[in-house]
Amino acid sequence: MRRSAVAIAGICLLITGCGNSISNAQSATPTRTMIPRPLVERELAVLLLSPEEAAAIMGAAALTVTETQTSMSDNSAIMAPQECLALDGAAELPVYANSGFRAERDQSLNDGDDFKHYLKQSVVLFPYLEKAAEFFETSVKEWPACRQYSHTQSESQWSVGEITNTNDTLSTVSTQQNAAAPGWGCGRALLHRNNVIVDVNTCSADPGDTALKIADQIAANVDAQW
Repeated sequence: MRRSAVAIAGICLLITGCGNSISNAQSATPTRTMIPRPLVERELAVLLLSPEEAAAIMGAAALTVTETQTSMSDNSAIMAPQECLALDGAAELPVYANSGFRAERDQSLNDGDDFKHYLKQSVVLFPYLEKAAEFFETSVKEWPACRQYSHTQSESQWSVGEITNTNDTLSTVSTQQNAAAPGWGCGRALLHRNNVIVDVNTCSADPGDTALKIADQIAANVDAQW
């Protein structure tokens, strides 16, 4: 019996190792090959970050929600030129007009009177993945048209930094030219994930890549709804 067991073990070694083959097959991590199911409107609210999560990314002691909306804003009347509206703020109605979106949720947050940190985080629902992709590709073409803009109400002047497009994510930082010390800038990130567009605007003296980080974390929440 001992010689038979040794013989079987030898055969296994010659055939690439019986034991290892079975173990590797069982432990392999399955890969997703199916198209994710489209999200629905009732799932939008849970995609946004909590004030605590957002504050940690922005380096603020605390952030408070000042406004929650289920319909988009329209600030086109107080800025020029109009093609810069998408760079100026998240979830602007004229930007999404005729895009086929179905619903949106957004929140504005800051850290109190004379705030030093501002965030608008939004998620925009499309009927299916391809429609969201169409909107993203349109944005890829339109964003570079804006280099300078102004807020006509406050007379502030803004300069748009380098626009990057990586992994279905557009991002940039705009800087207010006539801001008082220590300065003021706003980060923008637009991200496509499944049938959702994540649209984020973060403002502070040095926004850096905070809009991009928040958009990425919201995108992870989209993925978690699989």
